[in-house]
Amino acid sequence: MSSFAFERFRRVTIEDRAELEPLLLASEPASCESNFLNIFVWGHIYNTVFQICGKRPYVYLEEEDELLFPGGAGADCPVPAELAAVSAEMRAHGKNGVIHQVKADYLEMFPEYRSFFRAEQVIEDIGEYIYSMQDLVELHGSKLAKKKNLISQFKRLYPDYRVFPLTQERISECRALADAWRKTKTEAHVPHEEGIVEEQEALEITFDNFANLSIQGVCVAVGETLAAFSICSRVNSEQFTVHFEKNDPAFKGSGQIVNQETARALLPFGKYINREQDLGIEGLRHAKMSYRPLFLLRNYNLIPLEM
Repeated sequence: MSSFAFERFRRVTIEDRAELEPLLLASEPASCESNFLNIFVWGHIYNTVFQICGKRPYVYLEEEDELLFPGGAGADCPVPAELAAVSAEMRAHGKNGVIHQVKADYLEMFPEYRSFFRAEQVIEDIGEYIYSMQDLVELHGSKLAKKKNLISQFKRLYPDYRVFPLTQERISECRALADAWRKTKTEAHVPHEEGIVEEQEALEITFDNFANLSIQGVCVAVGETLAAFSICSRVNSEQFTVHFEKNDPAFKGSGQIVNQETARALLPFGKYINREQDLGIEGLRHAKMSYRPLFLLRNYNLIPLEM
């Protein structure tokens, strides 16, 4: 078994998917951060590198100085002493040595972590919104009535609409829709314009590598015009994350119907949808809360006692 060493980090490439993705899925990470598609397509922004020790994938975001918890269940989990050794190696190379995105059940299973670290829950801004797929399909209750009404309006206004899986053949249409969506946001000078540009870069990388990524997605078309699309991938055995979801606001209700149809398409394969963080952006927070998440996942960071 190879030991952790700072010098062993290497850049994440699409060729690493065959080795890295199965380990990420097998370790049952409870965070969208530990998902190969996210790690790869945002890697140029965060300067993401990784190494594998035994069967444990350590992913490090150089730009943020964040080392992600490598996952594992039961006997496969790294014990706190191992994490302490990893943290010490990081600090020896001038990094902070914090272990990010540690699940609450790990802290309960290994209370001896307190000999090396203190645990701090992540802030709400980077909490992840977790939804029931079934709830997003059914949209029961008065608080979701507006969503259901908008879907009904969409179906009445556009009776010729179609829903179908996202495939390679649809990429050019998705690019055009995403470009148009971004243009409306940048021209409107929305407060998080920089984030929109970064997202567009990540989306372009996703499109460019579509055939080599584990993507499930949905398209909604009105006649021959693409009205909305979504791009998703698996986080663990029960959960998918929605990486990108774009709609043309000219088609009233298109945002709501692609949300519902994405959940419907994924329902045979899982139970939960992770819609990632709001990053403290008020508009995103309102939109994500309006769908009544089951909970906001706020994992923990293990901070060395020396800090």
